[in-house]
Amino acid sequence: MLSMSKTLIPVAFVALAMLSGCAYVERVAPDSEDKVLSTTLGSKDIEAAVQKMARSIIKIPQIANAEKPPTVAFATLINNSSEPIETNLFLKQIRTLLMQHSGGKIAFLNREVSEQVLRERDLKRKGEITSSARKGVLGADFFLAGSIDALDKTDGKRSSTYTVCTLELTDAESMLLVWADDFKVKKFGKKSWSER
Repeated sequence: MLSMSKTLIPVAFVALAMLSGCAYVERVAPDSEDKVLSTTLGSKDIEAAVQKMARSIIKIPQIANAEKPPTVAFATLINNSSEPIETNLFLKQIRTLLMQHSGGKIAFLNREVSEQVLRERDLKRKGEITSSARKGVLGADFFLAGSIDALDKTDGKRSSTYTVCTLELTDAESMLLVWADDFKVKKFGKKSWSER
């Protein structure tokens, strides 16, 4: 027959293991420093990159001095880094920021819903549904594209990551690159003694 102490010890370990899971969740500001230590991009880096790029792009003459707001469509933001990054996060945040704070100086085409828009237009043209006005589908004046590139180094105990997020605005008629800017961040980390 098992003694009471031999039975309680495994039960205690199982209970402790269950309790040590994700038992604590805290809501923090998106631009706060990540508590999960990593050399990869964090939310604070993304927020800083978006702010810098939005402030930069709105100042170029093709947008700041345009008689009517130029239309911008997204091209591809390529992730060349070793970390999984949701690249649309950058583009959508820049779009939102510019739409909120540019005073109507820039307009964005929403190509994500192009099939639905074209289907709706077709139904309106056929008279199957009503429309307040007949409009043409706009083409892009510019394409916003870019890349995320990173250089990772490690020696087993320490690691560093140098990340560069680059965005470019290209004229959709001439293919002329009219604007480019980047955001750079370098992070250094040491492995804990338990990870070595």
